[in-house]
Amino acid sequence: MSKKKPVEKAHKPGLEYEVAIPHCYTWLARTKQEYIGYVMGYVRASHPGFRVVRIEKGKAICIKEEQQS
Repeated sequence: MSKKKPVEKAHKPGLEYEVAIPHCYTWLARTKQEYIGYVMGYVRASHPGFRVVRIEKGKAICIKEEQQS
């Protein structure tokens, strides 16, 4: 019997990931600050463990946060 290999995680720390922002947020938000708040909330709810670094052209650029133990 062979030993099982450990599964590699898809998200590696330090790398940047693009998260598509729903188009409706562009017309829902009245101000730039409100738009940023919507995007931060969306990423927090739909991609737990990711932190937004910047927002570019309909995409949130995120990094994977390290788990604090």
